[in-house]
Amino acid sequence: MLKIQQSNIWKKDIAYYKRNINKIDSIGAQENCYEILNKLSREYSYIDAVHDVSNKSIDPTNVRENVENAILLRNQLDKIIKDSKDL
Repeated sequence: MLKIQQSNIWKKDIAYYKRNINKIDSIGAQENCYEILNKLSREYSYIDAVHDVSNKSIDPTNVRENVENAILLRNQLDKIIKDSKDL
């Protein structure tokens, strides 16, 4: 089964985020973005683990919360990147 973090879409997205984070002038904002990006990566790792059929220790009913968290984190990153370009 293809995992989110192995997909070409995720690889393209992570490259996009890193490229745009590095363009932000504020070091504090960059650090904040990288922290959000790391949280996003952890959410996707959890989602991947839930979908792994050999992993029985994770409750799949909790995955919805992780998907929602991932969406919120992506929105945060997108907003910070957009706001930094508008300056």
